[in-house]
Amino acid sequence: MGTGDRSPRQPRRRRPAAFWWPLIVLTTLLASASHASPPPPFVIGSLPQDARITIYSEYLPDPGGTLSVADIASGRFDGDFQPASRFVERLGLSDHPWWVRVSIQNEMAGQSLFALVLGTRHYHDSVFYRPGPSGYRPSAASEHFQHRTPVQLLDLPVGQPRVYYWRINAHGSLVYSLRLTTLPAAMSNDPAFSLYWLLLGMMLTLALYNALVAVMRSAHSHAYHAGFLIFLVALILVSSGTLAGNDFWGPLVPPLKIATLMLALASVCGVGRTFVNSRRHAPYLDRFLQVLMIIGPLSLLVMPWLPITVAFMLAYGFALIAAAALVTLGVLAWHREVPLGTLYFLSSLLVGSPVVVSCLSMIGVLQNDLDLALCLLITVNLAGVVQAVGLRLQQQRDLRLLMERRRSQTVEETADTTRRETLSRMGHDVRTPLSGILGMAEILEDTPLTPNQKDCVGGIRNAGESLLKIINDVLEYSQLSTQGADINREALNANELLMDAVELFRERAEEKQIELITHVHTNLPERMEGDPGRLRQVLTNLIGALIRRAQPGELVIDISLDPTGRAGQVRFELGGSALRAGTIVELRESSARQDSSGLNLSIAEQLLEAMGGRSGFRDEHGSEVLYWFVVPLPALESPQPRIDTDISALQGRSMLVVDDSSTVTRVIRHLALSWGMRVTACHDPREALASLRTQANLNEPYDVVLLDHLMPGINGMQLATRIQEDPVITHPAILIMLTGVNNAPTATEARNVGIHRVLSKPVSAPRLKQVLAEELGLQRRHPEPGRQQAPDPGLRLLVVEDHKLSQKVIRGMLNKLGLDAELAANGREALQMASQNRYDLILMDCEMPEMDGFEATRRIRQHEREHGLAPVPIVALTAHILREHRERSLASGMNAHIPKPVEINVLREALVRFTRGD
Repeated sequence: MGTGDRSPRQPRRRRPAAFWWPLIVLTTLLASASHASPPPPFVIGSLPQDARITIYSEYLPDPGGTLSVADIASGRFDGDFQPASRFVERLGLSDHPWWVRVSIQNEMAGQSLFALVLGTRHYHDSVFYRPGPSGYRPSAASEHFQHRTPVQLLDLPVGQPRVYYWRINAHGSLVYSLRLTTLPAAMSNDPAFSLYWLLLGMMLTLALYNALVAVMRSAHSHAYHAGFLIFLVALILVSSGTLAGNDFWGPLVPPLKIATLMLALASVCGVGRTFVNSRRHAPYLDRFLQVLMIIGPLSLLVMPWLPITVAFMLAYGFALIAAAALVTLGVLAWHREVPLGTLYFLSSLLVGSPVVVSCLSMIGVLQNDLDLALCLLITVNLAGVVQAVGLRLQQQRDLRLLMERRRSQTVEETADTTRRETLSRMGHDVRTPLSGILGMAEILEDTPLTPNQKDCVGGIRNAGESLLKIINDVLEYSQLSTQGADINREALNANELLMDAVELFRERAEEKQIELITHVHTNLPERMEGDPGRLRQVLTNLIGALIRRAQPGELVIDISLDPTGRAGQVRFELGGSALRAGTIVELRESSARQDSSGLNLSIAEQLLEAMGGRSGFRDEHGSEVLYWFVVPLPALESPQPRIDTDISALQGRSMLVVDDSSTVTRVIRHLALSWGMRVTACHDPREALASLRTQANLNEPYDVVLLDHLMPGINGMQLATRIQEDPVITHPAILIMLTGVNNAPTATEARNVGIHRVLSKPVSAPRLKQVLAEELGLQRRHPEPGRQQAPDPGLRLLVVEDHKLSQKVIRGMLNKLGLDAELAANGREALQMASQNRYDLILMDCEMPEMDGFEATRRIRQHEREHGLAPVPIVALTAHILREHRERSLASGMNAHIPKPVEINVLREALVRFTRGD
């Protein structure tokens, strides 16, 4: 067999060395593409070298499997046989028998016994037929034997041609070759066979090494590599024909080939993903490789039910796709300079190229004489060594990075502890004089001042409060980073919580032309269980950070139940036109630099994590920017409804909403419809006038007109004037105006144009519902809350404070509350005065010379226990706000902890709480 006639003395064509396989593959591809038709049979030389033996083979498919050897030998199908064209003939995938006709003529004098070696593997379903006295018969047991491959013993008389038939059913890829030799040569040791076992032994050694490393170091890449090598060894052994002669294992060889191939495919995909870390460097390709890894094991459940040719075609197809994906991953790793990416690129080429050639050859697309198994063994061993070296280098690099990271972490923890202590001390030292500044400004604000002086005092207070917030944020972030947050569980109301948070930013948002819009969905429970203080802190940090980076437009804060339907989960969303594309991304980048807005975001996300929440954002060009978070807030039983709140009384009433913002009208419309009202929305004042006239003509006038103050063209004041002056609009509708803080009209101006009420934006749902009901006269006005309870003016108080300015501030606040107090400059004086006199309450500073407040409190409590005295309430006044200082205050025997600067309302509440008789 060959591609042309050869002289008998011409040596046989030797198989090329394996390391030349890339060049041979290219040559084979070009050759296969250039052949228009296979060449005719030819004459080859055989052993011994001076002999001349003519041998050629032809093959014939038997799709129905109905032909017998008698049919084939009858000569009826001689014209259908196709001549073999190569030493190794690859006929592609099939699940039907093939007939191979072998014609041999011996022209060698004195030699008649030969050995025909059938290759390249042993098929379980194959029969070799010999000519006999009464026709062709199967080869007898004494006429053949198995020596690595099947060997048929032939008696070839000199000068007489002999024809043999070989029926093969490969149940998959059909590959065969014929080699005629003498019996001693067929039984001799083949160096290539020893090389096979040597390479297989190397692969198993590499597999054992990788398995041990995987177990000892929990290295996933080593585990996948060990699996790949083991499954590949199993595939080569199954494909070698070793099991084909066994009656039990022989029929199972084709499915075993598919199973080992698919498991090797899944393992090698795992090697690529873990070696290169494709999740980080090539995420899309990583997901594709994950799919291939899943397909590998799952195919074991599906492939047995498919026709064998379809199963092999799918298996080879997946192998080709996996090889292409892994080579692509290697190219990306090399191009993107991934650590050890060059080594992986080399190993992916070494493994991927022979896999591609082997799969295409098994399918029948490529025709070549290569020993594909030998090529695969050589390249896989080379790749295994390369990857083992690469993984070892990677482990050393990771170990070095781990040591550096631990060393850096230790240094960072030490620096962080020092920084926290420094921040705590600086916070105390700064808050003490700042407390005096804000306290004196508050006292000064209550004195007769000129407008210019009031502006100056207001500026002092605003600047001081801004500085105080920065200090609080820094200290809060420092505490959250190391100790986490204290989370309380108590009842909260979403409307009240949101309005408290938004109230702080009304003026700042108005200055930047940002309209704050709040929307609490009506399906939200009225009372929920959570930490209102921490949740308010999250909202204020997020709103403040977003306003700082926002542009003129709308900032919408939306609160609803989590759309996933999980019980007790509440979703908060912050978005709107005020947030341009890239805002959230820039904010998160600034978080790494810890600037002001990034610090706010970090605090908010750490608090959310402490509350068991989760957060995310959408910040892509072409879509609305949105930041969201979900926190668990289980619903609580609502209290009995107040008798002065009757939602049913609003049902059937009609309202016209006039606002140029579609978001505002959508929110108000949603709320009013839930109260049973009929709502019409207009975005243009002229359109609103037309609608009012139309309804008046239909004798169905609106009951309420809710209008915005600032609108393009005609503002709210002008629209109200036109409504009052319009002769067609005779029904006196109730006019309610929504306006900002700075540009709100006075009560007189509003009354002059017929406006009944003026509400500051954003307005909460309960407040809007209350005002609508009051103005419609459907319920009595909600009674004004009673005056705050004042402390008893006869209280005897002791103020312990070493700072002169703080003494003046505390005494000034107490004087405003109608109280007087005695002063002590340090803890020693406080202990002496408390031992000699009985006080109703002691306001105790913590950081003082001679004796601090903690020690003074312990001594006072000890004195009370020794003399059987009732404990006097002691409230800490300190510039420290961190948790450990609060805990230290309570541990020393104090009753409460009030941080500086002290607010007068907080001071009043503390006095009433600890001194009331009940």
